[in-house]
Amino acid sequence: MNRFVMLAGVAAMTAAAPAYADNHAGEELRGQTVDMMFADGTRNSVFFGSTGVATISNTTGQSANANWFMQGNQICLRAASATECWDYAGRFAAGQSVSMTSSCNSASTWTARNVNPPRQRVAPTMGERG
Repeated sequence: MNRFVMLAGVAAMTAAAPAYADNHAGEELRGQTVDMMFADGTRNSVFFGSTGVATISNTTGQSANANWFMQGNQICLRAASATECWDYAGRFAAGQSVSMTSSCNSASTWTARNVNPPRQRVAPTMGERG
């Protein structure tokens, strides 16, 4: 089955707020695009918006919105009542392909076009007391 059709075939999209993991998993994809190629040759691109909204586009110019979120060690896309999740093994690197199998048992290869740098953790500073 065409993966784009599965995700984009439902007109009503959910308005659920995305859940973000405390460890910033997936942050490298926020505001970036990933190219996905499925085992059957289907190709999609997914733009992971900064607000948790994703835009899924196919090679013919069709697109659909979905929500993206991290759920435990998985990165998930939800369009209406259809949710598909992939194991997130670690940070994506720009241009490096990662083979993944979804919760729907669909094999795909993800290649991030670009990624955000890791967040720098800054130690809190102590205020001056007088």
